[in-house]
Parts: sequence; C-alpha cells; structure tokens
Amino acid sequence: MEISQEVMEHCPLFTQIPPPQLQRLLEELAAGTRAYECGEALVLAGYENHSIGVVLEGRIEAYKTEPGGSQLMMARMGPGGVFGDVICGSRSQKSPVTVVAATPVRALWIPYARVLGGGGSPAHTCFLQNLIALLADKYFALDRRLELLMVRTLREKLLRYLQSEAVREGDGRCKTPFTRAQLAAYLGCDRSALCRELSRMQRDGLLEVHGRSFRILKP
Repeated sequence: MEISQEVMEHCPLFTQIPPPQLQRLLEELAAGTRAYECGEALVLAGYENHSIGVVLEGRIEAYKTEPGGSQLMMARMGPGGVFGDVICGSRSQKSPVTVVAATPVRALWIPYARVLGGGGSPAHTCFLQNLIALLADKYFALDRRLELLMVRTLREKLLRYLQSEAVREGDGRCKTPFTRAQLAAYLGCDRSALCRELSRMQRDGLLEVHGRSFRILKP
C-alpha cells in the first residue's frame, strides 16, 4: 500500500512510525483504500462508522445539518487529515456529521476493531499513542470553538479567532481556510454581519484584510 511522503509527514496517526514498520502495520490492521468522486459522501450522518479514515489525496469537508436544513461546516481536511476516529470510539458509533469529498479523494480506511485488538508491536503501540493524542487535540480544538461561540460581540469573536490563528504565523498575520460564509458559520453569526464588522475593523485600524489573509494591527 503506497503512502505518499506528504501524508506520512502530516498525518498525526503516523508520527514516529518508520515507513517500513508502517507498511507492515497497515497490513496487520487490514487497512484498505477507496476512491471517491467530488461530491460523494464518505460518511453519512445518522449512520454507523466502524473505521478510521485518513485522506491520502484530495480534500474532504464535514457538515452538520441544522433543523432548518442549512449546513454548518465543521471541518475541512487535506492529505494526512484523520476523520471518523471520534465516532469509532463511541458506543453508538452513529455519525453526527456527513463527510463529503470536496475534490476527487482517495482515502485510507483502518478498521477500528483491528486497532483495539492489535498484536502489540512497537509500531502498533505508537499508533495507539498517536490516536489518543489526536483525540485529545480534537477535544481541545472543540473547547476553543465553544469559547468563541460564548463570546458576546462579533468583534471580540473575530479578534480571538484571528489571534489564535496568528500565533502560528507570527507578526500578527494569518490565513484562514474559510470563505466568508464558512467563517460566519464557524463563528455562529450571519455572513452579512461578519462582512460589515470586518469593514469596521479595517476602518478602525484594527485589521488589514486581503481575501482570506488577515493581519492584526492592534492586538
């Protein structure tokens, strides 16, 4: 099974597992690949999922459908992205989100039952440690998002979000993966209100805005 260098470097499940050991581990876990066309669903909300997915090629997006029928984007991932891992650990194993191929996608599927019942090799032990660390990271990412949703004013939501993203880039700069509509959904606000507030923040000298790129002028 061929795993690209990009996936090896960016997939948190494969951290510190040498390529030869990883190939043997994937064989032991009965992992398999499948290709998807753009728009095809990899995981459906309300249905069980018993495997951990890894994006090998292309990009996926996860959506949660609200009662009114509108869709809230929960995540988007490229090569190395891991999905379905939280669902597999649930007793119900029914997905709360639908995962869709945003481009043509090739995905790796790892049966969760084989992960739990592995042979205890060093590679398998490392894989389990990586999985636990990944689940912890996703918990804290969700906690940060909940903190954003609890903030009362849209301006403060924007500043907190952009500051957290800018920490990675330095110099108060960051580039978000979201369109304006997606960013509004992420922050739990109206798209028009978001655009108006960004314009006000530029006028007030707080931000420089260039498409999806931002620079915080006054932290």
